[in-house]
Amino acid sequence: MSVLRRRINPETFVITKRQLAKYLKTDPSRVWRWEKWKHILWVHIQGIGGYFISYRQLEQWVAACCTLIRACRDSKALKLVWAAIEREATRYTEEAFNRLSEIHAQRLAYLHRHTTG
Repeated sequence: MSVLRRRINPETFVITKRQLAKYLKTDPSRVWRWEKWKHILWVHIQGIGGYFISYRQLEQWVAACCTLIRACRDSKALKLVWAAIEREATRYTEEAFNRLSEIHAQRLAYLHRHTTG
């Protein structure tokens, strides 16, 4: 199990019909139902069928990763979390990965300033 999967529990995510419709670029009224599975989200769009969505594509996952990065107390912990995110980089949107990279750089700079001196 990855470092991230041990620390982030998608079962706690509040996922809305509007959020799913926006992600799938469809009208919210067409989102018939969805199910949270252990490693993926399944969504049924009325008249089209089912779609699988990686939790990593959702804002909640990216926000949880940002929280993990900010919670790292030393560079070793940060390196571990960042390595896990980098291994999964292709699962994130470019925008999300850029945001995570920025948060990582900020935390790295903060830790460097506060551990050297």
